Formats: sequence, structure tokens, C-alpha cells
Amino acid sequence: MSTFLEPARARFNGLVSDMSPRDRALFLGLTLCLYGGLLAGALWLGGSILGDLRSRISLREEATQRLEAMEAELANNSAKAAEIEALLRANADQDLPSFVEKAALKLGLGTNLKAVRAKGTTTTGNIEDKAFSIELDKLSLGQLTDLLFELETTGYPLRIRSTRLKTVGPPGARLLSGTLEVSRFRLEEATTSTTEGN
Repeated sequence: MSTFLEPARARFNGLVSDMSPRDRALFLGLTLCLYGGLLAGALWLGGSILGDLRSRISLREEATQRLEAMEAELANNSAKAAEIEALLRANADQDLPSFVEKAALKLGLGTNLKAVRAKGTTTTGNIEDKAFSIELDKLSLGQLTDLLFELETTGYPLRIRSTRLKTVGPPGARLLSGTLEVSRFRLEEATTSTTEGN
């Protein structure tokens, strides 16, 4: 390899030896500036590439964190869905009118429950949503609160959609009468031959 570079080295030495000391100093200065510029450019380019790599790594780490959060949320939602499905299956054989009647009898309100009427059914996916109207007559505020608490906390898959109440009776002994609009939920595949009010 030294034989390959020998002519170039001889040419360079001849070029430099023909230069005046001032020209040699200028040539050396230009050469050092060129090397310094190339080194600075290489460092800037390396820093830029490194910054770009850091940015990409940061974006991938954020994406990984988002995916892990989504995975945890999916697992949590899957657990909730399984819990809700188990609740729906556990209550698949009990119709809403008998559930409401049992709750009213448990609280001693059998005579205050006038009727439970089915209104209509809608289906979303495999969830059946059946609407009912529960008519109540002459309840105290405490009795109504107890009944609502009993209906909503026993685990039966229902939701009270609206309540329409009016006061009845003489002043000082006012009672509440009205209607609860309720939705009962059931898995469509779990529907049995039990008939719920028509």
C-alpha cells in the first residue's frame, strides 16, 4: 500500500516544498480548518442522528405505554363484562314482575304495589332490554326510598329510567303515588320460556 501512496506523497512533498513559509502556514491553516469543519459537521450529523433516534425511541416507548394501558383497560373491561354476564345469567329465570312483588312483600308493601306492566322490548347485540311500568299507590317517602333501595341493590339486572310521583291525601298526612319506568336486562341466549307480563 505504501507503494501506491508513494507517488501521491512525493507529489504532496514537492508541492509543499515549493511553497513559501507564508503559503505553507496558510495551507496548513486551511487544512486544519477543513478537518475541523469536517469534524464539526460529523459531530453535528451524529448528534442529529442521535437526537432522531432518541425521538423515535421516545415515541415507541410512549406507544408501548399506551398499548400496555389499553391492554390493562381491555382486561379490566373483559372482567367487568364477564361479571355482568354472570349476573345476567344468574337472574335469567326470574321475571321482573315476580322480583318486584317479592321486594314489595319483603318490605310489607304488597298492598301498595298496584301493577307491573310490560311496555316493549329492544335488543342491542345479545342484550335484551325490556321496559316495564311499576304502579305504586300511597307510600310514605321512607317506604318509597326503601323500595327503590331494595330494587337497585339486590343485584337484579334492572335500571330505573324515570319516576313520576304525585302527593295524595290530606295536608299533614301526604303520601306518594306514581309510576316507575324500569328496564330489565337479559342475555338474549339466556331467555327462557318464562313469560313476563304482557
